[in-house]
Amino acid sequence: MNILNLIIKMSLLNRVFKIEEKTAFKIVIYWVVVLSIAYSLLAVLRHDHFQSGAFDLGIYDQAIWQYSHFEFPYNTIKERFILGDHLTLTLPLLVPLFYLWDDVRILLIFQAVFVTVSAIGIYKIARLRKLSPFVSLIVGVVYSLFYGIQTAISFDFHPIVIAVGILVWVAYFFETKNWKLFWSSLALLLLTQENTGIALAGLGLIYFFHKEYRKQALALIIGGIIVSFFQTKIVGLISPVGYQYVPNIPTDPLRFVIGFFDSPEKIENWKYSLVPTGFLPLLSPGAVLAVLLDLSQYYLTGFSRMWTPYQHHRAMLAPFVAIGLIEAFMFLKNKKININYLAVILLGTTVASQYLFHFPINKLAKREYWKNEQWMSDNNNLFKQIPKNVSLAAA
Repeated sequence: MNILNLIIKMSLLNRVFKIEEKTAFKIVIYWVVVLSIAYSLLAVLRHDHFQSGAFDLGIYDQAIWQYSHFEFPYNTIKERFILGDHLTLTLPLLVPLFYLWDDVRILLIFQAVFVTVSAIGIYKIARLRKLSPFVSLIVGVVYSLFYGIQTAISFDFHPIVIAVGILVWVAYFFETKNWKLFWSSLALLLLTQENTGIALAGLGLIYFFHKEYRKQALALIIGGIIVSFFQTKIVGLISPVGYQYVPNIPTDPLRFVIGFFDSPEKIENWKYSLVPTGFLPLLSPGAVLAVLLDLSQYYLTGFSRMWTPYQHHRAMLAPFVAIGLIEAFMFLKNKKININYLAVILLGTTVASQYLFHFPINKLAKREYWKNEQWMSDNNNLFKQIPKNVSLAAA
């Protein structure tokens, strides 16, 4: 009887493995819609329950609101022109959001939806690489549940999270040779923040290991680094204190390597990146180098708060890890390994990791996260007493 049950299960799995392109793409769309709603709820409930912060969310909310009212974007938290902190030149493009709904929650919702939609781009890249619709679907789901995306959405709003979604489409348009959309998305990427050139260089490192892309990959690597270098100089000229995020790169090779593993936060980042993905991205040398390049700008600075896995800083790893997964599946497929079963295991490790590591999406399953406590209601009633068009200073 056990053998019969196993045969039936294997037969059902084989049917799933042969899912058609049209059906797989529909599932991706449904998944993106559902997860966008879940991520939006995760961010908005956190904000409604007074767990969001004035630092990042407040900084960008104020700047976009100022742009929407044609005011000079002076940040009262850091006490400087907004571009003297980060070169966020695409913020004015988000102004129409405030015309739809003049509320900071619109930024949280937009961020959640925008980055989740990029899972479609990951699915399409996997299909371009000749992976089956089933495996491509799994990779898209795994990407969308990456811990860096979850922690960014459940933290606050930040332009670098928007850049994550853009980077995926830069990669897709690059591989499809849709040069008009490639250059448009590339421009958006580089204008989003001064270190997105480093992300572009990371993408170049992945393509460098593909002979047909080697020349273009070198251009992406060199061009990305040069653009980021000059953008940081611009921020330094605008800022009253100079550019604050310059990495302090050790000259000792051993200290350089140790710098990626010398704190509990750094170890957590490696664990959260590799365990859910079954360590498969390690089979892609380009993806490994891309991850190391992205981490170096944070791990090799004196800002230990940037090492944490619980803010927005690790979101940019998601596209590199996902493309690394795609390349790992391609490698194993060429070795005549049945990657369909491996994809099922990958989905299992990803789902299990959500509970094992208590990733943010789990909060939606807890009653306490939805509960509106009395002090929250008291705060909201207090805010209603504040007259319109009155300025308010708060510690």
